[in-house]
Amino acid sequence: MSGPERANGGGSKSGPERVEQGRAMGGHGGRTDGPRRHTGLRWLAALLLSGLVVSGASLGIFSGKEPATLPAPRTWPKCSTSGPDAPGAQYTGPAAAAARARAEETTGHRPGKGGRDATATLIAVDDADGPAAFQVYATRAANLVSHFGPVRVIRTSAYRAGMLGRHRALVYVGMSSVQRLPSALRHDVLAGQGPVLWLGGNIGTLTTSDRFAQRYGWRWGGSGLAPRRVPRQGPEARPPLPQSGRVRAAEQGLAGVSGVRYKGVLLSRDPDQGPIGTFAGLDPRRARVLATAVTTDGRTRPWAVRSGNLTYVAEAAVNVDEDDDRFLAVSDLLFDLLAPGTPVRHRALVRLEDLGPQADPEAVRAAGETLYRLGVPFSFGVIPVYRGPLPDGPKRATIRLRDRPELVRSLVYLLDHGGTMVLHGYTHQSDGPPNPTNGETGQDFEFFRTHFDAQQRLIYDGTIHGDSSAWMEHRLDLATAEVRAAGLPEPRVFEVPHYAASPADYRVIARRFAARYDRGSYFTPGWQRHAPVSPYMDEQFAPYVTRDVYGSVVIPESLGLVELRPTADDDGTPATILEHARAQLVVRDNVAGFFYHPFLGTDRLERIVGRMRSMGYRFVAPCRL
Repeated sequence: MSGPERANGGGSKSGPERVEQGRAMGGHGGRTDGPRRHTGLRWLAALLLSGLVVSGASLGIFSGKEPATLPAPRTWPKCSTSGPDAPGAQYTGPAAAAARARAEETTGHRPGKGGRDATATLIAVDDADGPAAFQVYATRAANLVSHFGPVRVIRTSAYRAGMLGRHRALVYVGMSSVQRLPSALRHDVLAGQGPVLWLGGNIGTLTTSDRFAQRYGWRWGGSGLAPRRVPRQGPEARPPLPQSGRVRAAEQGLAGVSGVRYKGVLLSRDPDQGPIGTFAGLDPRRARVLATAVTTDGRTRPWAVRSGNLTYVAEAAVNVDEDDDRFLAVSDLLFDLLAPGTPVRHRALVRLEDLGPQADPEAVRAAGETLYRLGVPFSFGVIPVYRGPLPDGPKRATIRLRDRPELVRSLVYLLDHGGTMVLHGYTHQSDGPPNPTNGETGQDFEFFRTHFDAQQRLIYDGTIHGDSSAWMEHRLDLATAEVRAAGLPEPRVFEVPHYAASPADYRVIARRFAARYDRGSYFTPGWQRHAPVSPYMDEQFAPYVTRDVYGSVVIPESLGLVELRPTADDDGTPATILEHARAQLVVRDNVAGFFYHPFLGTDRLERIVGRMRSMGYRFVAPCRL
């Protein structure tokens, strides 16, 4: 049954019958249609999928006889609740960095060579198009680069002489065609003061074309500025990136780019991302082409080139549209810039999902037994309290983990056999209006308000009413108390339900947990003043462990899930997960993770694990990252 039907109380079948019908059905269903690039829409499948599971469990599974007592308290394996070691990243965010740059300009103070900036990577992001575009690109770049250590972000206009030499390297993000490069930045790059990864436009303002060709062995096409982009409008805009009306670039770059070939693998690219920079000439004896752009009509052009201290990428590819997106190439090029001696290593993660009081203990244990038999460490997301759907008659059900001793015993089995417990919210829903369906655990959002619009697109409305740091602290207190009441250890890793929360919530999570295990939602300045906020949210993952701008160590989930009834052949299937896992191998030291609902049985789980191993992946526990 689709989301809107469930939300409106449609259908006459009982819960267990409805679930079995859903298991037997193929083809479309299980989620609504909408723009795939919209933040969070790929999780609508999980949202509706878990709704089907919950309904069946709440009506059928509880009828079995439960043991009278919970398992006795005990000690737990070391990795049962732990997160990974934190990257050594210390993030200086855009606001703090801008204030620091102003202070340096006023006082004349500069950190000395070998000082605290000596191991930090400097990220300069264009600011000529305003704070929204700056914040989005700064956040994306900082999150990605944090894997390699401390990060300092500045506005391009705030660059001062010698900064490159006082930092480990420079990542320049050029997305504004009206940005004026400071003369100090141009001088330091051309002087070879340090390695540079140049993402996007404005290479044409570095020096004259002839001098550049003499120095690096290639020429840019047109003016070498950032090609003009037309920002998306409406709910699918993700997020709005305003382009200044004072466009200096006459040329539009190379349009219709649908893929990037890197290390022999064709990575995806949405042509709607707009045109990319072009090349007018290249001497292969002096410049090496690292990746090639491929257009919809089959043309190929250089996409990434290295010469001397400069690695140039023809677009600011730090955003993600698909799990095999060309941003993976940038993720790998960062190793050349910041950790060139890194050996090849491919690790994998699997997470069992939505293990709340509604879960089937036998299915949960079967999944754990399968993974243990295969020698696969894993994690599992626990929801401490189940809330039934919004009442249309009898009293609404509330069931706690401690009310399900048999399920708790299955969770103990997981802990004893290679499982790491992850806290997956408190109730995985919010009391009040449908959010967006019927208020049931596993189906609705817990930390963000949402609804379906007339076209059945998922719209993000804003924070939960009453949201604050104190509210979040209290909710987490309740959740951890319920876990302890069931005789289970307190998790040190958190997974945000449906991957959406407010910045205040994310910061509380960062303070209280060793790590987060999800894809983060990030916001443009002033997002609170807009309704809906969908166009002002940005979702991101990285192919390795990072420390994000909220301060959390983030464990990667980069492959999505197996859907009950995939809406398309290229999404939500084992084949898609495996295809994307293969694409992510272009990152020399990556972590690829997927999640799986135990009620689906174990056949597909075994198939994915086996195929990923044959690709060269090694499954590990989060604490071993």
